[in-house]
Amino acid sequence: MSYVKATVDNLLKGYDIRLRPDFGGAPVDVGMSIDIASIDMVSEVNMDYTITMYFQQSWRDKRLSYTGIPLNLTLDNRVADQLWVPDTYFINDKKSFVHGVTVKNRMIRLHPDGTVLYGLRITTTAACMMDLRRYPLDEQNCTLEIESYGYTTDDIEFYWQGGSNAGSVTGVENIELPQFSIIDYQTLSKKAVFATGSYPRLSLSFKLKRNIGYFILQTYMPSILITILSWVSFWINYDASAARVALGITTVLTMTTINTHLRETLPKIPYVKAIDIYLMGCFVFVFLALLEYAFVNYIFFGRGPHLQKKVAERAAKSNNENKSRLESNKVQVDAHGNILLTNLTGEMGGADMMGTLNDPRATMFSYDRASIQYRKPMTSRDLYGRPAIDRPISHKKGRLRRRASQLKVKIPDLTDVNAIDKWSRVVFPITFTFFNLVYWLYYVH
Repeated sequence: MSYVKATVDNLLKGYDIRLRPDFGGAPVDVGMSIDIASIDMVSEVNMDYTITMYFQQSWRDKRLSYTGIPLNLTLDNRVADQLWVPDTYFINDKKSFVHGVTVKNRMIRLHPDGTVLYGLRITTTAACMMDLRRYPLDEQNCTLEIESYGYTTDDIEFYWQGGSNAGSVTGVENIELPQFSIIDYQTLSKKAVFATGSYPRLSLSFKLKRNIGYFILQTYMPSILITILSWVSFWINYDASAARVALGITTVLTMTTINTHLRETLPKIPYVKAIDIYLMGCFVFVFLALLEYAFVNYIFFGRGPHLQKKVAERAAKSNNENKSRLESNKVQVDAHGNILLTNLTGEMGGADMMGTLNDPRATMFSYDRASIQYRKPMTSRDLYGRPAIDRPISHKKGRLRRRASQLKVKIPDLTDVNAIDKWSRVVFPITFTFFNLVYWLYYVH
């Protein structure tokens, strides 16, 4: 025990942490490996992800080599403050910390040949620029960039220990994310050139594929069902305005709520996402279903009264012209032979008319605009051109014809209204099915 203590004291005695190993000579080779504990969250709003990992660095410092003890020395984490360590940092880091419960999670292990193993338990939130054009049927690449902050490639070199994904990065197979699946990961080694020099850089890249199950249950299925619900109005009677309008407005507002809730969970990006296209398509179908009833309502309640008004105006105008023509071409002669030149402004009662016809002194004359001609007294048959008993029957038939024509105007053609609803029952489902087919074939494949 005392020998180990003396060995450690000798190693730290005169050790200068300000100088790197082999200062002025060849660059220090620093090997790195990562054991991923968890990926806690992937955020589309902030475009970042949070990862907890065991980050280990290894290099050789000849000043820390020792003999006489064939064992590795694992020292207290506070010894790390007395040794030189690489100035490693994460380029795309937003917020990081080293865990400190119950003590600071650091490890220092020395090997007899001077190799130093330095381990940290770190949680970092790293930026991940995402392309959400295919959201939520998208795949994302999130990286973790590791670089030396101050030492250039003349002083230090980074490399992945093990030389492959299996040796340098572990723990990926055990990670389970609620919305993503890690389908692949890669490690890269490169150099970053800046104005101050060339710096070593290591990169760990995760390929994440989003799980669609959550969005099927929370977004796609409700949108499909609401769109289908809007078609129920095609089977509701066209005169049930309250039911059809309430159903149409309810489905439109529900689609608007789904769109609003989705926008709150995503960043304000300038391009259109895949889910935006689908929800906008469903909204258009729902809105068109509401407009379909507006069109039906116009055909049933708007065009009919409008046509009725036009026909009634034409009929009234025609009747006035006929009445004026008849009254202007006829005069009456009374029983004393006096000619009445004034137009008839009133109608004679049925009793007066029959009394006049039965009076043998009663005569009727025809008046022409050019001259007045007197003719022999006319009988009731000659006066009306038909037997007196036929007059009420013909009058009733004319009145029935007029009422029948008015009835046709008041009741619009219901065949057009039913045809619109029947065509909508077929066109809307077929079009929506075609829209889904094109959408899923394009974005899934």
